[in-house]
Amino acid sequence: MKNDILYSFRRCPYAIRARWALLICEIKVEIREIDLKNKPPDFLNNSKTKTVPILIKKNSEVIEESLEIILWALSESKKENIKLIYFPENKKEDIFEIINENDNEFKYHLDRFKYATRYKDSDEEFHFTNAMKFIKRWNELLAENKYFFGDSPTIADWSVWPFVRQFRIACESQKRINYFEPSIKNWLDLFEKNKEFKTLMYKYELWEPNYRKNYFPFN
Repeated sequence: MKNDILYSFRRCPYAIRARWALLICEIKVEIREIDLKNKPPDFLNNSKTKTVPILIKKNSEVIEESLEIILWALSESKKENIKLIYFPENKKEDIFEIINENDNEFKYHLDRFKYATRYKDSDEEFHFTNAMKFIKRWNELLAENKYFFGDSPTIADWSVWPFVRQFRIACESQKRINYFEPSIKNWLDLFEKNKEFKTLMYKYELWEPNYRKNYFPFN
């Protein structure tokens, strides 16, 4: 049986959140791990954005955005009431607000803090300080709840934690301290220490057209 195809890069936070959604929604795909510095022609021919992740559906329709892949996974999942659990109707506006905040503001400062040498005239300390404003605001939310909106995660949590993880990695590499308060640290631990994390971050060989197919989840 033909599978949907996911082009991915293991460490990319956008790809991580797409894979997390597929994992939780129990949707199996053919996964094609690519090298972002040497993108294969098949990927380039299918992607307008030239970035991962992209999902090619069985009918050849292409989904280019990670958030759209998440919403597609929810719609395709056979798990009972999954949309009600992870994308509740009464929280949709708040969910999208946090995701937009992450994707359009936090990510901007995260990139210029983590990769300061890549950006001309980038002030690393300025971007660290501004990234911390979001970390502190999210920590305030998490001081009241286990997840952003209560005792259960939503797609807001799915969408943001890979970027908070990337921020932590950047802070550790620069020997920074006291960048996390307990609430947001505990929240990130819920994902990094989850039993599914090893499956999520399984290291696939780079895809080549003549190689055997690999599948995610790996089993």
